[in-house]
Amino acid sequence: MRKNIEREPDLIEFKVNYTLDGDLPLEKYFSSYNSTDALKAFAQSCVKYLAEKPISDLEMRCFTCAFANPEEQYLQQPAPIPLPDPIPEFDQNELDSPALEFTEEPITELEITSLAGNDDTQEIVDAPEGVEEEIDIFAPPVTKSEKVDPRLKHAELVAEYSANVNNIQIENQKNLEEYKNLILKTNLRIKEILQRINVLEISEYFKWSDKWTDVPLPTYSSLVQ
Repeated sequence: MRKNIEREPDLIEFKVNYTLDGDLPLEKYFSSYNSTDALKAFAQSCVKYLAEKPISDLEMRCFTCAFANPEEQYLQQPAPIPLPDPIPEFDQNELDSPALEFTEEPITELEITSLAGNDDTQEIVDAPEGVEEEIDIFAPPVTKSEKVDPRLKHAELVAEYSANVNNIQIENQKNLEEYKNLILKTNLRIKEILQRINVLEISEYFKWSDKWTDVPLPTYSSLVQ
């Protein structure tokens, strides 16, 4: 039994009649699946008439989408990066807690010498003649322990949190400014191209009837105010 293979839609031929700088009418033909895609292709072909070029891929996409379908939103506002949960206030009960954290630091050579010279804490025994004392160079260093003030640790957490929040707010502001700037540049480019290009009509060709049928033109009132 043969499987039903879904057939891709056929490309449709579109014709765009327009004028450039008020001169005689011109025609351009595009093959696409719908009139919106045909207008996007036409807009891309008109980028060469813009004063600022070349433009980035994202700017190109915004320009062609705004030209082909100005009533729809062509760019989503970026969602802000969420802020981390705030650091709880310092609990004074932690100062009375017996279970304080410790940090270990290597004992200095001076402290080792001091301990070695104290007859009350260590008895020095000479090694037998002909026997060298072995030193394990891979043994971990001698360490001492110190109590960590929980207030200092809490202050470090608060400082780290404030720095993270500040960086996120800067990034959110940067993304928002880039979004607004891209919207503004796109609207200015639409105004600029409409001063030179005047689309008279868009027609769709129906091969079965061998006729051209007009397609509604987009309106740019929302972009050129």
